[in-house]
Amino acid sequence: MNIEEAKELVDSSWFFGKSTGDIKAEVKVIIDQIDQQKPEVPQFVAECLEEDKKGNLVPSQYTNEVFEWMKEDNNAFVYLDAWVNGYTVKKEKLYTVDLPNGQPLVRGINTLYFSQNLATENVKLTEFEIRKDFDWAWQFAKEVTE
Repeated sequence: MNIEEAKELVDSSWFFGKSTGDIKAEVKVIIDQIDQQKPEVPQFVAECLEEDKKGNLVPSQYTNEVFEWMKEDNNAFVYLDAWVNGYTVKKEKLYTVDLPNGQPLVRGINTLYFSQNLATENVKLTEFEIRKDFDWAWQFAKEVTE
């Protein structure tokens, strides 16, 4: 239930003749039903959270990318909130990268590479994936619109 639905439920509740204690109890029941907004985290943070929850990671094993993310704004608190209350994964923008000669940057099994096959379909990549090994190619990136 969202806040607007909770307000409607309070408005439609019948409180006439009830004690203050009963009214407070009914309102608390309604408030408890309100869905709490979960923090939104990038995919790489979600992966870290899952490994962390399994006990497979300690903070010294976090990637540099996770450490850098945690230093921004209040992201360390966002991480803790996500740990306790759950989270949603931020949908990352996807890009294609084609060199001026038409060669697309594609995803292999464990790597990215420029393909000689100009009809390759596997070319939607995140900014992080592109910049990680091919920062120079970012200038050729085009956002995917779906």
